[in-house]
Amino acid sequence: MLHKPNQVMQRVPKLIKMTVIASRQRRGDVTKTANNTGYSPSHCSRVMRGQRNNDTILSEAYRITRRRVKNSQLS
Repeated sequence: MLHKPNQVMQRVPKLIKMTVIASRQRRGDVTKTANNTGYSPSHCSRVMRGQRNNDTILSEAYRITRRRVKNSQLS
């Protein structure tokens, strides 16, 4: 997708980020997210499950998982 000069980039809503993360999450993603953000793995896990709110953790987890194939398509 090309960025047009008059086009404004929009944020991805939290619910969509959480859906993408849940459908593409693999083993080690919580630890990788925790290492990249500086938060504990347990807190990152809670945020990724939707029990807590943290935009930094959600954005990092989304960045890690967004270009992967969905888990349902692997089987």
